[in-house]
Amino acid sequence: MNIQEALNVFGISGELTEQDIKKTYKCLAIKYHPDKNPLGTEMMKAINAAFDFLMANFEKVNQFQSSNQDDHYNYGEDLERVLTTLNGLAGIILEVIGNWIWISGETKPHKDILKELGCKWANKKKRWFYRPEEHKSHFNRKEHSMEEIREMYGTNGKCNARGPHSVEARI
Repeated sequence: MNIQEALNVFGISGELTEQDIKKTYKCLAIKYHPDKNPLGTEMMKAINAAFDFLMANFEKVNQFQSSNQDDHYNYGEDLERVLTTLNGLAGIILEVIGNWIWISGETKPHKDILKELGCKWANKKKRWFYRPEEHKSHFNRKEHSMEEIREMYGTNGKCNARGPHSVEARI
């Protein structure tokens, strides 16, 4: 994750203080709390990763913001739209890793819907993925296994069944 990706998850831009970031985090945490929102667990993974990144790199945030004023869009809204649609598809397994959503399970019946959402097929990983539009790979085109990707982003890969459609989310 980079600064712009983290800011896009939060949907914020401009001159920011630590309090602005904490306030935005609190609002998003309330909005996407798993007790209030069926997609909360998945959304909170992305929100927590963005918050941790911004707080760890706060000194660089305003430097970055002043040189990139126009590079802002609300990825959190895109993420919610995609997760809402995916949550209604039977047999789908979701895994949010960083800003990416990896999609596996019984995807074949849902191929057209996945394409409409902007998901792409990762042939070597044998699964679909959704990522922010502006995201470019940070891995210098080196091929990484799903285990390596999970390790880089701190995901443990455990599955929990969710909802009436047996959708699973990796935590």
